[in-house]
Amino acid sequence: MIIIRGMREIFENQRGITLMEVIILVIVSSLFILSVLPLITDNIVQNASSKTRLQAYEAAQQELETLRNSAFDSLASGTFSVPSSIPGGRGTVTITNDINGDGNAEVNIVKARADVSFTEKNQIETVSLTTLIAK
Repeated sequence: MIIIRGMREIFENQRGITLMEVIILVIVSSLFILSVLPLITDNIVQNASSKTRLQAYEAAQQELETLRNSAFDSLASGTFSVPSSIPGGRGTVTITNDINGDGNAEVNIVKARADVSFTEKNQIETVSLTTLIAK
């Protein structure tokens, strides 16, 4: 009880914070902010990267849906447009009737692959989706 009474007297007599306490508070706060800031920055960059990749997948999916709704005999390889929000975006469709990759052409069924290439961190990234379309 004597220790508690002595501590109470110290804190009751104190009328504010000292300059040393302010300096320590500023240093501790600064260290905390500086340690958390890189995590926040990396998180923002990763979110932007994920958004671009998701938009590329959506563009490829939309193109495959367009192909599925097209006449079977009109399916052909080529390019397609992608949203301008995808940096350096370029869409390519490949249609092949060799669905197994064994060199034998199938009849009344094709494999359609939609690729969307885009630029991320000065590198070209590509997402690909593949589906089978029957006559």
